[in-house]
Amino acid sequence: MFSRNVSKAISLIIITVLTACMVAGCSKFDFSDKPAKMPTPTPKVTSADNSGASSLIPVIPTDNTDYGTDVTPGTDESGNKASGEAQSGDNTSTPEPTATPTPEPTPEPTATPEPTATPTPKPATVEYKGSLDIPSDITDPLSKIEYIRNQLILNTAYYDSLDNTADGTWCFKRMKDHSPSGTYENFRIADYNSCYRDENVTDDDKVIYLTFDCGYPSDKTATILDILAKHNAKANFFVTKMYLKECSAYAIRMIEEGHAVCNHTVSHVDMTNKSVEKIAAEILDVAAYFYEVTGHEFAPYFRTPTGAYTKRLLSIIRDAGYKTVFWSIAYGDYDNNNQPKPGYVTDHFATYHHNGAIALMHNDSSANVSELDAVLTLLEEAGYRFALLYELDD
Repeated sequence: MFSRNVSKAISLIIITVLTACMVAGCSKFDFSDKPAKMPTPTPKVTSADNSGASSLIPVIPTDNTDYGTDVTPGTDESGNKASGEAQSGDNTSTPEPTATPTPEPTPEPTATPEPTATPTPKPATVEYKGSLDIPSDITDPLSKIEYIRNQLILNTAYYDSLDNTADGTWCFKRMKDHSPSGTYENFRIADYNSCYRDENVTDDDKVIYLTFDCGYPSDKTATILDILAKHNAKANFFVTKMYLKECSAYAIRMIEEGHAVCNHTVSHVDMTNKSVEKIAAEILDVAAYFYEVTGHEFAPYFRTPTGAYTKRLLSIIRDAGYKTVFWSIAYGDYDNNNQPKPGYVTDHFATYHHNGAIALMHNDSSANVSELDAVLTLLEEAGYRFALLYELDD
């Protein structure tokens, strides 16, 4: 009985000591990552046997407390091992708090690349149908005009495949030192049978081309012809059908006095936005009418109203049989309600005349009528002669 009481007392002492030691975090135990069994303490006790002598007796605990088995690692909600859990054999030590992982920096948003534009396929080259060479058996001027008209319309698809970009009207660069005017041409107009000055002049032959646009009927034409006759000066007149309907007699006089009469459309409209058929009509209807009222054909030169031009338009004009003529001298004489002040026209020619110049004037300008005589005198004294546009092709 006494022995059983002693054993219980000893067990209670051992449990008390061990519990205190573990609570205090006793350092003699191995808390390494490798779990290990805790050694079972063997306390030294004095006992008495039946003979009453003392002896050392190993005491085996009688409770069921587990002191050394591996701690089952924690698991997350899916049953996987949770990271950062303690795996020491000491299941009573407070684990180090799990460090909150530093979040990866949020990457800069990747810029959405601009969509690559799908290049517009170039249209297939459209072949020209037929020939612009007038058959030898077609000799009548009106029949020739109709042959050309049919050819232009037949090749509508070809002309509509050409660049029709209209980036403003004709614009040139004036030079005060009497050197040839420059140009702000949108493309090389010479490649389309067009010009704005004579580029083949020589220093020993000073020439200037006087051109008058006759878009609208005007009786001032008679005075202009009189002044030209006085100076024996030749000029080039671009006429519309509107003009011819009222002033055909002036057109006949122009021819009789040795001037060149040229094509300026039927109705003085911008043709850059017109169909091939409409452009053909603007060019050829006035040509047919001119032949009918004068018995003569136009000189093969054309001027577009307002100086509008595109590659497509110049190509059609060329194929209709004309050279397009722009200008290198011009001024604001076209507005009858806002004419240049007295002396302006003469001063302008005095400042900007140059060899090979093509001068643009309008037949219904009162300023031109008032100063044409002075202008011709000025230019004659500067050594110029007045030429017809035919010389551009010599």
